[in-house]
Amino acid sequence: MKLELKLALIGAISKIVIFLLVLIVLEQFFDTIATNHTDRDLRKMKDKTLAIVNNIGIRSFLTEEQDSAYASYNMLKEEYIVINLTAQPAVKEASYATVVREIEGEEFDYRTLSYYFTIENQNYSLEIGRNIQFISDFKDTISLFSIATVLLVLLITILFDIGINKLMLRPLNHIIIPKLKKTVSPETFDYSELKTSTTDFAYLNKAINELMMKVTSILATQRKFTADVSHELMTPMSVIQTKMENFATSPQLPQRLAPAVADMQYQVYRLQQIIKALLLISRIENDQYPKKETFQVFDLIEDIISDIEDRAAIKNISIENLVAPDTTITNINKSLIQIMIFNMVSNAIKYNRDGGFVKIKSQQNETGLTIEVLDNGIGINPDQIPFIFDRFKRIRQDNSEGFGLGLSIVKTIADYHHIVIEATSEEDQGSIFRITFPLIYVKLS
Repeated sequence: MKLELKLALIGAISKIVIFLLVLIVLEQFFDTIATNHTDRDLRKMKDKTLAIVNNIGIRSFLTEEQDSAYASYNMLKEEYIVINLTAQPAVKEASYATVVREIEGEEFDYRTLSYYFTIENQNYSLEIGRNIQFISDFKDTISLFSIATVLLVLLITILFDIGINKLMLRPLNHIIIPKLKKTVSPETFDYSELKTSTTDFAYLNKAINELMMKVTSILATQRKFTADVSHELMTPMSVIQTKMENFATSPQLPQRLAPAVADMQYQVYRLQQIIKALLLISRIENDQYPKKETFQVFDLIEDIISDIEDRAAIKNISIENLVAPDTTITNINKSLIQIMIFNMVSNAIKYNRDGGFVKIKSQQNETGLTIEVLDNGIGINPDQIPFIFDRFKRIRQDNSEGFGLGLSIVKTIADYHHIVIEATSEEDQGSIFRITFPLIYVKLS
């Protein structure tokens, strides 16, 4: 979930809580106001009723048939007055209650005032009621109106918050994040200052710039060290190789030592190959290869097949060049691309079966040019595919050839040219390695 949406949701939730609390408080407030207003009217009615009783006497309210009670209801049953004889002594203060009264078969909610008084040594009770159904209806109407208002305000505020959040987070979403996404290597990182009034984003941009500077420095030091070590090792290794060759051809070499000398020569050769591979990777990473050449992919594949067909013939493996003849790549380093595809084809032969096949295909579309190297060899465990391009990582330990740098060189060359590389494989089913050249390298026919 995006940050601006999270902020909008947090704001919406907080507003909901606040609105609910306000509704509860307002409901209590309205209820208290309405009750106090009703009680005040009931007191006025009580005082007016007692004044009338004092003026005309209590007997005027009691008929001969009803000499102990008096009841009066208005037409709409909004109010009523009841006077009864009672044994309850007189009190100074009236009491209030909210009760349900059944009148003519109908039940109504009333706010009632009860008062006890004495006239001519006779105790009477006075109850005055006012229908409060309209108050409940008013509260329900207010509640529905408030809920509708809250939902409308909530929707408006969420949309407003999303817009404001997008505007405030624009430096992050449209500058900082895209800048990080388009960075292929620390050397290509954009170290420009961020123009924003938000100090947090300015600080974040500055921190990222400082971090990338440190990463660039560390990588540069590492690459320089690799290049220096590889270069310095080449001279003594060449000397050792020469001395070992002279020693192996010397007539004074005892026959029993010949196998050991041959093995040492092979190990020296392996070390030389490792050093050359590391030196190649270091030079690529240090941008020492120009990218200005143009070539036909079909012809390049033919050259690779010509160089490697003897190795394929040993295992009776067929190699097919199915690349379109008119496919052209431009503004690229041909020798590096040749090394990259050569290593892919070499692996397809090395880990294939006797009598197997290797096919090299191409497909050109609006996204770029894709070249596939596929085989029907022993394949790779899918769980190991994410690690096959790691340096010195050998997935197949049962083969003594190689030293785990072939696919690492492939990945280094691909990254250097911004080529997308991916692999799919199943054990005992074969493998497919795909490299996709961006359109900027493809010369459309």
